Amino acid sequence: MNRFFTYGIVICFLSIFTFEAQGQTDTTQVVIKEAPESLKTLLNEIIDQATEKVKRDADLEIDGLLIDETKTKSGRDFFDFFYRDWEAPEDAKNYSIFVVERPFRANQTLIEVLINETLVYQTFLQPRLDYIEEIVGDSIAITQMYLARYEELIRELDGDDRRGSGIF
Repeated sequence: MNRFFTYGIVICFLSIFTFEAQGQTDTTQVVIKEAPESLKTLLNEIIDQATEKVKRDADLEIDGLLIDETKTKSGRDFFDFFYRDWEAPEDAKNYSIFVVERPFRANQTLIEVLINETLVYQTFLQPRLDYIEEIVGDSIAITQMYLARYEELIRELDGDDRRGSGIF
């Protein structure tokens, strides 16, 4: 008997709630207004600032590393002179310079200067300081010229006349 009474109360509550739900109608209307011009310009400014920040953060890479991969005293002297006299061109970025020494016959070694793993300068190295200083000057001149031409080439390739839609 207690069970029937409980079921009856549950059925009464359910019928009352369903009756109230059927009696209500949806009177809400969605009205979409055009955003004010000041809000649009503010949104565009925020988007521009965010994209500029992303561009600046992308340029904050470590540039101009000089990496020593020499093995002998004369190779180390070459790297020290190179490091002392090196000045990068103004527009040069996103590069690393490797100074690599490879053993050769007797007291000679082969010295190579690479920019981003591209061979730029290569010569035989003798253990005489005056000779080492002379070839360091040559290697620096050639390396600086390579970096300057490389940046100029990149600017030309990114120019307006090279851009397009990709449709032939």
